[in-house]
Amino acid sequence: MNPLHVFTIFVLPCFFGGLGAVLRCAMTKKISASHDSRIPVATLFINCVASFALGVVSNVFMAAVTIFGANFVYLMILGFLGGFSTFSTAIFEGVDLIQRKRIKDGIFLLCSELIAPFLSASIGYVALQILLFQIF
Repeated sequence: MNPLHVFTIFVLPCFFGGLGAVLRCAMTKKISASHDSRIPVATLFINCVASFALGVVSNVFMAAVTIFGANFVYLMILGFLGGFSTFSTAIFEGVDLIQRKRIKDGIFLLCSELIAPFLSASIGYVALQILLFQIF
């Protein structure tokens, strides 16, 4: 196997995933310190931002593939947004609320974590489509 291929396939996603995780950690601490809520909103906010970014990036992906090459762009996006978003934590937080007998809060959070990021990705995708249509 070509060493450059190994680097591209295995090392780049880990590197960009680490960058995304560090940014997520910093944002979670900042949001949690500045916003007191009955439910953990930091994870929901971060997942919405990551989903919005994914919606935007999916529109510019083809241009980026032409410039940088498919593997680099794909793995950069996969690694960074994968490390930045934290859907496993979101589900854990919802289940934790339910286990602590805060059933309404837990169900609200779980539903929000399923709906809001999907809407964020859709908005990011459509907004960039509209913007690109107006420019070109």
